[in-house]
Amino acid sequence: MTEQPIREALDAAGRVPSEQDLDTLSRQLNRPVRDVVEIGARCVCGNPLVATTAPRLSSGIPFPTTYYLTHPVITAAVSRLEAAGLMNEMNERLAAEAPLASAYAAAHDSYLANRDAIGERSGTGAVPEIAGVSAGGMPTRVKCLHVLVGHALAAGEGVNPLGDEALQAIAEWWTKDKCFCVGAWDTEGQAPSQDRSRHVKTQEKVDPAIKRAERAAKRAAREAAQNSGEQK
Repeated sequence: MTEQPIREALDAAGRVPSEQDLDTLSRQLNRPVRDVVEIGARCVCGNPLVATTAPRLSSGIPFPTTYYLTHPVITAAVSRLEAAGLMNEMNERLAAEAPLASAYAAAHDSYLANRDAIGERSGTGAVPEIAGVSAGGMPTRVKCLHVLVGHALAAGEGVNPLGDEALQAIAEWWTKDKCFCVGAWDTEGQAPSQDRSRHVKTQEKVDPAIKRAERAAKRAAREAAQNSGEQK
């Protein structure tokens, strides 16, 4: 891995999450947040845009997605880009444009360097299970624009080229210089206190080693079926 400087959009004080930040994140996501150790980026009004998650969850499960995009307006706008096929276009360009591919690989290295620093600051330490693994499809493809946008916001402009492009592409719906928080999430009553998502239920019931083995078996079965089809 190429050595990369640690680039973060917020200073140390700005990254510290308050109780109000955690409450806002739970409302933005409509579920209680967990294992948020810092705020990766903020709206001009101060509300969180990106949650920075520990590289190992409190359950012990490795978690490679360090920067989690939380603001509903931005997540909805990025979903529009994905639905319009922007990821396919980006993947085609990565295959054809060497400078872009090189810059994207550097973004992957930067992401890993930041995650290592966050792990050290949060006390998580090294997580060997995800060493060399970033998120969003980096370093060679694009499979989640939300991750790339979260990284671009947290690291600042000029680090993740495709994250920066996606931010420019959502300017019709969201820009950094204006607050889009009013009405974007429910501010009445108690913040969500129970997480009923399938992801959490799966984490609670299944050993991570079993899940890895299941994924490996499914991958092997797909490859075997593909090879069989090619030989016919």
